[in-house]
Amino acid sequence: MHYELKSPRLRYIDAMRGLAILLVVFSHVTNAYVKMPITNSSFAGIYYMMTMFRMPLFFFVSGFFAFRFAEKWTWPTVKRVMTKKFQAQIFGLAVFCFLYGVCMRGWKFKFLWTSNPYWFTISLFEMFVLYLITALIVRKTGKNWPLYTLLVVAWISPFVFNYFTEGVKLPEWVVGLQTWHTLNYWPYFMLGIFARRFESFTWKVVDNQYFKALMILSFFSLVIFYGCRHRYSLEWDFVMTAMRFSGLMTLLISFRSYRDWFDKGTTVSNVMSFVGSRTLDIYYLHYFFIPNLSFMKGFLSSGSGNSILAMLTIGLAISTLVIALCLIVSAVLRSSPVLASWLFGASNARPLS
Repeated sequence: MHYELKSPRLRYIDAMRGLAILLVVFSHVTNAYVKMPITNSSFAGIYYMMTMFRMPLFFFVSGFFAFRFAEKWTWPTVKRVMTKKFQAQIFGLAVFCFLYGVCMRGWKFKFLWTSNPYWFTISLFEMFVLYLITALIVRKTGKNWPLYTLLVVAWISPFVFNYFTEGVKLPEWVVGLQTWHTLNYWPYFMLGIFARRFESFTWKVVDNQYFKALMILSFFSLVIFYGCRHRYSLEWDFVMTAMRFSGLMTLLISFRSYRDWFDKGTTVSNVMSFVGSRTLDIYYLHYFFIPNLSFMKGFLSSGSGNSILAMLTIGLAISTLVIALCLIVSAVLRSSPVLASWLFGASNARPLS
């Protein structure tokens, strides 16, 4: 089923998110048959090259589309936006957390305070609330400094938090609030906010040939030389931040450079754009379809010979099938406007006749 949206979509952004959600599913599928941390150095480099930028991308895009100028944050707008956020990121989250606990954890819900697989929606909601409060202060005072302060705090806080919590067992409520994830990905959400605020300048920089070369070379160099390091240190924190930022920019540069191709509506671009418009659906649903491949861990992770091709082929093939199943279930759920709205925050959509 196709949907007509009142506001036009940037097809290359949707396609970029489509690739990113494929890599999210790929990383989760990979965990089912590759020993973590990855000891195969060659595969580790490829793995991080494919996955390092995926979550920063989602937060960047979320911030990009969350931005509104201060004068547009009227109370009716706040009410409408918060209602949509509550439906998709709180109500939808509660429903799928319950289903996950019942179907995947045998009616055990301790994962909510230890390793909640749906941490992304919690962190995104927290970031949005922080931004909304700041935006309302900007509108009330007529001063922009609170927004700039929030940007600075967002980029400093991950380093401070990681430094002081290294080796510390955090309280369950801190873990449940996804504090680590929120602080570590908050910079990219705020980066998206300011990229939209200064949109013409952003695209001028992104389209600059020297900036393109710098980001692409930086990303591949960082992956090659640091892709296998895991132990926390302040140095590694800076390296990972540079790797995430340059990876995000590399993907944005690549897709923006071919944006005219995505606008042509070819079969491949249509599929990628459609998948990108259903990332929340896939994120909620994909955990229910990932098979248990633990019996393959020893063979693929430490077997003789080069098993990189096998790892990639198996991971990408299964990930594609998982996404296909998610889209089928999503189409069924979205056939009900009530479920589409309350589970996925869908609005302004109607089936095309």
